[in-house]
Amino acid sequence: MTLALLVAAWLGGVLLGLETDVRLAAVFLLLGGATCLGLALYVVRWPLLPAVLALFLLIGVWRAESSQSELHPLATQSEQMVSVEGVVADDPEASNQRTRFELAVTSIIRGGRGNRSDGAEEVEGRLLVYAQPSADLAARRGSPYFRYGDTLSATGLLQRPEPFEGFDYPAFLATEGITGVFFPTDVEILGEDSGGWRGEVYSVRGRLSESIEDALPHPQSALGQALLLGQRGELPPDLVEDFRSSGAAHLLAISGLHVGALMVLVLGIAILLLGRRRYLYILVPPYLLVPLVVIWGYALVSGSPPSVLRAAAMGTVFLAALGLGRPNSVLPALALAAAVMTAVDPGLLRQIGFQLSFAAVGGIAVAHTYLGVRLTREGESASATGGWGFRLARPVLALTVVSAAAALATWPLVALNFGEVALLGIPATLLAVPAMPFILAGTLAAAVGGLISGALGQVLGSIVWVPLTYLIELVSAFPDWTWQAGWAGKWLVAVWYGGLALLLLAPRPRQIRAYLDTMRGWKQALPAGPPSPRTIGLAAVVVVVAAAASILWFQVAEGPDGDLHVHFFDVGQGDAALITTPDGRQVLVDGGPDTNSATAAISGAVSGGDRSLDLVVLTHLDADHARGLLEVLDRFEIGAVLVGKDTPAAAMNAQWQGELNRQQMAAVQVYDGYQIDLGSGVVIDVLNPSADAIDSRVPASNNDSVVLRLAYRAISFLLTGDVESEAESLLARHDSEVASTVLKVAHHGSKTSSTSAFLDRVSPSAAVVSVGQANPFGHPNPQVLERLEARLGFSGVFRTDRDGDIEFVTDGSALWVSTER
Repeated sequence: MTLALLVAAWLGGVLLGLETDVRLAAVFLLLGGATCLGLALYVVRWPLLPAVLALFLLIGVWRAESSQSELHPLATQSEQMVSVEGVVADDPEASNQRTRFELAVTSIIRGGRGNRSDGAEEVEGRLLVYAQPSADLAARRGSPYFRYGDTLSATGLLQRPEPFEGFDYPAFLATEGITGVFFPTDVEILGEDSGGWRGEVYSVRGRLSESIEDALPHPQSALGQALLLGQRGELPPDLVEDFRSSGAAHLLAISGLHVGALMVLVLGIAILLLGRRRYLYILVPPYLLVPLVVIWGYALVSGSPPSVLRAAAMGTVFLAALGLGRPNSVLPALALAAAVMTAVDPGLLRQIGFQLSFAAVGGIAVAHTYLGVRLTREGESASATGGWGFRLARPVLALTVVSAAAALATWPLVALNFGEVALLGIPATLLAVPAMPFILAGTLAAAVGGLISGALGQVLGSIVWVPLTYLIELVSAFPDWTWQAGWAGKWLVAVWYGGLALLLLAPRPRQIRAYLDTMRGWKQALPAGPPSPRTIGLAAVVVVVAAAASILWFQVAEGPDGDLHVHFFDVGQGDAALITTPDGRQVLVDGGPDTNSATAAISGAVSGGDRSLDLVVLTHLDADHARGLLEVLDRFEIGAVLVGKDTPAAAMNAQWQGELNRQQMAAVQVYDGYQIDLGSGVVIDVLNPSADAIDSRVPASNNDSVVLRLAYRAISFLLTGDVESEAESLLARHDSEVASTVLKVAHHGSKTSSTSAFLDRVSPSAAVVSVGQANPFGHPNPQVLERLEARLGFSGVFRTDRDGDIEFVTDGSALWVSTER
């Protein structure tokens, strides 16, 4: 208890020094006074503890004051054009249309375009960078293009971070030493560095990330990457929102909860398999060595972020206390670890990650110390009397205790820092955390297995798909019951943790004893003794047969149904469509504007284990059609890639050609006259006119779009890419048939397309506009909508911004349509 009080005094002093402007002279004066007080108490033989506590408090204030250095913001204006040089300081991560990383800046030149100062200002600081690769870099490297240790020179827009939705974003970035957000338009790599051991760790992390993508479908792969590796760039925004609204958003940020849950599970399994035996030739008992290796291996695999390293250090202290046979010393030991960390870097006490990690591990330690010991004793008693059922249930109970303890220990910090509390956060966490260790261990196994063999990775991936899908469905099922916590202040943190401290000092509640009595009664009702080998064998056969039946059922349920399906996906301001033929062949046309647009959309339309596409068609190299295909080329087995005219001047050309080269694929150019027989009576005709037939003054990127007519018996679809009126005029005079049942409206409903003459020639019964909500282009154009609705009626015009994903199904004679919204 004395140690805990001393650490509390130290942390209080550090916090006082960080949060207030205390002069060092005053601190030294008070230190002298505390020393004199201590001497006086010693002379009269009174207890010295009050003086010692005051001394620790003042030393903490002095350490915090002496460590503070003024953080000079690099972003001095709301936004400003600058040129900077620096080194990539973390593991870059692809996020939608850009790559995100931290840049340790060494010099900066301020000024607008063409109005720079003559000299560079030497500085030290960090920027959060969202960059796009140059054409040369995209040709040489794959996503995410930038690497830890690269020395960069970049020019672009530097912005000062601003608070949003009640969250103090600038303060959050400042705790990480980041004082600006940078959007460069021109990036040059001046030098490459392997990055030492950390660079090697990031390289392994990258290979594991790719292996997860190969082993699991989206969004399960994205969630696995986020939970295991801390890479959240691929997570769909709606899934992130589900985690936030359900109160489980903290699961996406690797912290003490992840380390604690994994440690508790592995510790329980190690005790079950190895017992608590000690060996003279091993300093650390095996049952403690296994979780120690696991948590530090996890810290390395996750990229060694500070929050995980801190949690791993606290977990090590926890295991050391257990190894010494002093579980009641866990809390003082954790407090000592926090004191040592803040002595090295007092600024840690301000960091949200440190606060959450310490609170989560501390809550888990409290639960294990004051409840886990009783459960362990009961379990040992059960083992002695043959109650094997209790031994099997104990890990599940332990994980439930862990989740409740971590949630209760961290919610005031979440309320204070993020301004809201999910009312169902604790039950959501209770239901989610038991799946976490299986997700972490299973995803790691699938990733490592995929490095050995792609088939092995997919087999292991199919196993971990179950808990990942459970977690996704769980957070999506919880209603959005959030409580705005603008009222939450530091008083809430003080009251809550002060109350918990008082509870720890009080006797254990009688309810725990009653609960354990109930457990004993339940235990006695179970069959005595371990199950017989015959029972175990029979149970294993039942599990294997049930699993095989489930897999076969899903394969049958998700197999071809004999109809033609055409999906138009809601990918925002862009295009992506999937064709599935009656016998199961799949054709993807365009990939949407973001890195994961197509992979996320496809995941809901194909079976989970299907990672193949017969054809991929790129209508043209505009980013809103092409960017999502880069990920498709990397993650799917593709039969062939079809493209139109070469456009070397297109901004996406370098990334597109670089990805084709990395995948060792050659695109096939198609034009008017090509026909693709997909079997079962499904035929695709290529109708786009040759480039020579179009006026050279017309922007080629749109009018050179590949135009496809998909026909199945009496039903047909016309997919027009982004062609404009000039190309439509040529199509209207085309010798081939262009009349179609369904028209994919060209260029997102732009006023430059969908002329009356063209609509007369196509004569559709339904039209689809692929368009993003509140897009800056004003698509679809009101006049175009008026023309379409005049012909088809309001119910005959479908829009992805309004209807979400749109699916047409036909047997060749009748046509059905369903919409997401």
